Amino acid sequence: MKPYLHRIGVRLAFILVLAAGSGVATAADDIETLFQMGRTAYYKGDLEQAHQLLSMVAQQNPRHQETRILLGDIRAKLNASGSSLKKKYAGVKLAKIEFADVTLQEALDGLRVMAKNASSGQVVPNFIVTSETLKTKTLSLSLTDVPLTQAIEYVARVAGAKAAYDDHAVLFTSAGG
Repeated sequence: MKPYLHRIGVRLAFILVLAAGSGVATAADDIETLFQMGRTAYYKGDLEQAHQLLSMVAQQNPRHQETRILLGDIRAKLNASGSSLKKKYAGVKLAKIEFADVTLQEALDGLRVMAKNASSGQVVPNFIVTSETLKTKTLSLSLTDVPLTQAIEYVARVAGAKAAYDDHAVLFTSAGG
């Protein structure tokens, strides 16, 4: 009877070792998946999303060299002009926005004028739309007492675009990539 129990014990131990090993592989796969998603967000210019994802990787594996490098670069970029541009734009409050069936380009031209007027000429935002198709998308929007940054986000969302703050301008790209 004992040899039979011993064989069951050995098999059970073997199964437990395999299960534990697969858990480690799964955790490593999860970290790699998070890293790949973070790196993709970084190269697409979505620094906030990249920072969130790569910070999770760094928590689980503080020695992951590529993550440390990308996080350092993201922090530098966020602390540099991109986020200061966003802070500058956030300080401009627009009293009323009324767009009815205007193109994205027309809406951005309107925001530029409104921001210039609201800031007494101190803030004149730069907008870059990356595709001609996106420029001609139409939208309607009505907002009251909103910071310029929020207005930019709403315009982008309604037009099916994504707004990303660069060093000197806000870039509008297709929301799909």
